[in-house]
Amino acid sequence: MVTFISLLIFISFYLFYGTSKKMVVIHSFGMEKWIGEHASTSKFIGSALMIISLGLSCYQWGWGSGVFTFSIILMTLANLVILLAPLQLLNYRTSFIAFTLSLIFELFLF
Repeated sequence: MVTFISLLIFISFYLFYGTSKKMVVIHSFGMEKWIGEHASTSKFIGSALMIISLGLSCYQWGWGSGVFTFSIILMTLANLVILLAPLQLLNYRTSFIAFTLSLIFELFLF
């Protein structure tokens, strides 16, 4: 569940990041052009995913811990996106490896 919540937060923040005017367009995922052309739709989808992930976080850990954990995950993933996207280190391969390892750790270690 933690991996799924983190994935939703990552996708929603990346949608918000893609609508920014300051973002240098680097086609690492291939959807950046669509995000730039459909900014209002991207912001709506990003907001919906962010609210869903906040709701799942509150369901998983309760109100106080859920909001706190959501904000910690959001800050961590937002910093990673802002740091790694301009360096072109954020692509399908690295994202898939990171979330697959996270899922494996979540399923087999917890």
